[in-house]
Amino acid sequence: MAIALPIVQSSPDLVEQLLAEQQSLSAVEQFSSTHDSEASAAPAQARYYRSLMPASPPAPGQQYSFDVDLDQCSGCKACVVACHTMNGLDEDESWRRVGTLTIGEPETPRIQHVTTACHHCEDPGCLNGCPVKAYEKDPQTGIVRHLDDQCIGCKYCTMMCPYEVPQYSERLGIVRKCDMCHQRLSAGEAPACVQSCPNEAISIVVVNTAETEFASDDRIAAGAPVSTITKPTTNYRSEYGSATKNAAPQDIGVDHVAESHWPLAVMLVATQVSVGMIFIERLAATLAWVSGHDHSVMATRSILLAALLIGGVGLNIASLHLGQPLRAWRVFLGLKTSWLSREAVVLGKYVGLLTAATALYWLPVFSDYIPQSIQQWIPAWAASLTLVMAIVVGAAGLFSSAMIYIATRRQIWRSSRTLIRFMGTAVVAGAIGVLPLLILQGESRFISVAITMFALITLASKAAWEWSVHLNPNGRGDAYDRRSRRLVRQSLSRLARYRMLAANTSLGLLCVVAAATFVSPWTAAAFAIAAGLIAIGGEIAERLLYFMSVVYDRMPGTFR
Repeated sequence: MAIALPIVQSSPDLVEQLLAEQQSLSAVEQFSSTHDSEASAAPAQARYYRSLMPASPPAPGQQYSFDVDLDQCSGCKACVVACHTMNGLDEDESWRRVGTLTIGEPETPRIQHVTTACHHCEDPGCLNGCPVKAYEKDPQTGIVRHLDDQCIGCKYCTMMCPYEVPQYSERLGIVRKCDMCHQRLSAGEAPACVQSCPNEAISIVVVNTAETEFASDDRIAAGAPVSTITKPTTNYRSEYGSATKNAAPQDIGVDHVAESHWPLAVMLVATQVSVGMIFIERLAATLAWVSGHDHSVMATRSILLAALLIGGVGLNIASLHLGQPLRAWRVFLGLKTSWLSREAVVLGKYVGLLTAATALYWLPVFSDYIPQSIQQWIPAWAASLTLVMAIVVGAAGLFSSAMIYIATRRQIWRSSRTLIRFMGTAVVAGAIGVLPLLILQGESRFISVAITMFALITLASKAAWEWSVHLNPNGRGDAYDRRSRRLVRQSLSRLARYRMLAANTSLGLLCVVAAATFVSPWTAAAFAIAAGLIAIGGEIAERLLYFMSVVYDRMPGTFR
């Protein structure tokens, strides 16, 4: 049965209607047209913050900066909330904070609030220290921006910035910081903190960077680090004087236990032990040659292999400190400015040279399996020369490790303290580390006892220095030393006790080693191994104290 379908005839009016619709703009095109027509118009809220923005962009030799009227800041933290919301920060993450100053005489103090964020410094420490160039300072605006996709999460910028501006995000595994809402600025809008302040306490101004000069003791706020470190551009002003005159932060004297950075602590000790072991081995070989005693080649081979394993393990453990370890290959990018880059590159070369030296010393053992055509091209002095080169490069790597923390300009990490700690660990742990291998491989009794006594003296000296400078509650020193010792006494006393217990136990065991060397080499070696393990554990505890007991100047309100 056929079904007849109705025939729809198009009328001229319908055809014209369809043609007209086809020629009209689509919804996307209409939006684009509207957006283009309004692009030149000022933002809807501009009338509320127009006076808080500069009339023109920075000229050469100028940059944007925050200008804060302290008399208008009420401490309401609207700027903190706006910054947190606009940038989608984590719950415990904050790019802007508010602190409090007490001004005047203690009997009649006056309270003043200080809002603080990134100071977009002229010489930013975060940028200079970053090993992967994850920071850039815009040449037109002077804004210091963090490049999230470049960051490896090493957190070195959090040490290099004296104002604790960069914040590490556990969720993302990277560091982030205030960028002065540069997208809003480029569109003529005020940053979130500027627009949200109900008292108009924060504004954006243009400053002449070429004319900025800082005295050696200048600080942008009471309690803040000296401005000569990074040359911050934020300006705090008040009718009652600067933020530093007759003022003190309410959180002054409040110190907290810093991050342990335990992978770094283990890496530092391991690399120092590794370099120390091959240095002491060469010292033992030289002493044997001078005194006319034989030096065990198998002891040299065993020590090199052990040093290589310890150093390699330490460098691999260091990657646990990174939030983005798969990006670690970029660490060489900051070689010109970052000591962290230099440490990574130099210690990498050290491990390569030590591997070559170890292979050359072990080559005769496997000579039956290696073609003579290859062996004849290797000169007899190649192994010794490669080992000496490894020692030199390793020492340069340890110096780079120390400079990583010296460069932060934190007084408690100054060079006179850091170099003694780092190089002391290399000598002490290196000497104790080679002892059991020297004894087990038949080294002469004279050399074994000499190295034992050397380890005893150096360990006792280092432990006594640590006690007098860092751990003794009644020790001398400056205000930073006293604050650090107070932190150790109040919060890190257990770790400090373990450190001294390990040192004293190792000293006792070394005395037994010296005596047992004349009785039983196996007994002496067993006690030497125990002394070495306990001593290395004590050095790791010392390095944890180095990180956790650091104190420094800070902006008011940045204590968390």
